[in-house]
Amino acid sequence: MKNILILLLISFLLFSCKEKIKQEIKIERDNSNIKLVFPDTVYINEGYDGEIKYKNHLDTITTTLDDVKKYRYIEYYFLKTKNINYDETYLKTIIKDTAYADNSKVIPLLYVKFDKLGQNYIDGIITDKVSIVNGGKLVGGKPGTRIITNQFRVTKGVYVIEKPKKAK
Repeated sequence: MKNILILLLISFLLFSCKEKIKQEIKIERDNSNIKLVFPDTVYINEGYDGEIKYKNHLDTITTTLDDVKKYRYIEYYFLKTKNINYDETYLKTIIKDTAYADNSKVIPLLYVKFDKLGQNYIDGIITDKVSIVNGGKLVGGKPGTRIITNQFRVTKGVYVIEKPKKAK
């Protein structure tokens, strides 16, 4: 009986500590640096906040999201799922949520909660788009708006557990 209580106490401490640690996954591709920061273990049906720290080569064009001549917006379209065995084309058809960047460095993930126990995933696509007024030429040589778009798939595994019952 004593061993069971010790084992339960150790398990509770491990899961309690793990929940508070926000793990980072890093993606470096095409002169981009993406870090999804979110807990690796969470309780079922409880909301958690996270963020995507983001740096892209489009930062060399503009780092502001409110420039009327070089308008930029950054979004993370995502879903929570238990299976990630599909390609980006299919992912784009099943996406359910969207998080918008407030600035060019961070995309906040607010109150993300899972309703299925076990291994789950946050899976989505970052779309970073810049529209440059008079940055291109139309047919006939007239100036036109140039649009540059980058997309990156960002996935993070999250383990979902039951909240331990409080001891009496």
